[in-house]
Amino acid sequence: MGSEAGAAGNSLKQSLRGGLGPAERRAGRATPFPSRSLKADMHAHTCYSGWRHLRFIHPRDCYTEPLALYKTSLERGMDLVAITDHDTIEGALRLLDNGKVDASKVIVGEEVECCFPETGQWVHVNVYGLGENDHRLLQGASRDVREVAAYCRERGLLHVLNHPFQSYHGQKPLQAYVEDLLELFTHAEGLNGGVDDLQNLAVQALCAKAASWGKHIVQVGGSDAHVLRRAGRAWTEASASSAPEFLEAVRRGHCKVGGTGNTTPGLMRDVAEVIWNYYARLYTGRGEATGRFAYFVDAAFATLSLCAIAAGLPAWIVLISQLRQKASSLRVLGGLSGLVPSIAKDYNPLS
Repeated sequence: MGSEAGAAGNSLKQSLRGGLGPAERRAGRATPFPSRSLKADMHAHTCYSGWRHLRFIHPRDCYTEPLALYKTSLERGMDLVAITDHDTIEGALRLLDNGKVDASKVIVGEEVECCFPETGQWVHVNVYGLGENDHRLLQGASRDVREVAAYCRERGLLHVLNHPFQSYHGQKPLQAYVEDLLELFTHAEGLNGGVDDLQNLAVQALCAKAASWGKHIVQVGGSDAHVLRRAGRAWTEASASSAPEFLEAVRRGHCKVGGTGNTTPGLMRDVAEVIWNYYARLYTGRGEATGRFAYFVDAAFATLSLCAIAAGLPAWIVLISQLRQKASSLRVLGGLSGLVPSIAKDYNPLS
């Protein structure tokens, strides 16, 4: 028994440090893949994604133009391009209207921020193949994740729970939280290219726990790219000949995921790039504020913040957030798999 635990611990260590190379994990049931398969980065953002903080200075969470995301994703081997901006489908619709784009390769998606009303914990749900009316109704239901999930089931929309432990910090007991998730979702983001390996491993532990309870959770992959450099770095692959067939295959669980996650230094670089783009746009007259007074407020606040940014405040915020997230992921892994205590002592939290 001790050798089995040691082998399991060594396997987890190897995954944590990237020793297995690019992730290539089965996400659905064991079904053979015909020769024709399609890849899609199922989680990517454009300049239409707003940021949930500091809204009075009109920041964006991403400054990538939809067309640039489309071209880069195809260049990196994606067959389909899914745009999942925060609480909007505007970027995807703009892309569809672009005459330079093959509309059959575009998947309209949205990352809906909703919450568990009893605890206030937010969660993100990617919804695919939706229209403008779906978007409006989902936004109206977003105060309760149960209503969002119920609407998607009623409409037959593929919906995926993103990075389920990113916002979990013990708001309710772990088992109660997991039971809530398994009651609501059949798909989860098993490989998010924007987070570290620990968060992704926590989701895999969730899927393993679900399987032990007789429930199958399909894993979906996407880069969660907020900068163009990361687009197409994680993906979902399924046997299909069109975007609708692809979504149906993923819905049925006939898919696999591939790609890589992020690291703390990588996330610091991503945040620095977003901040740089904010300042570059603001100081060249391309900021988001409308009206002279609002633009003046943005410019004044941004200028006053330059010293803090130069002193590395964003990097410190990312580091503290990541340390907190890693600690939370270790607790989740320990609670779900029982493997983490054997490797926690020599895991490098800064990786």
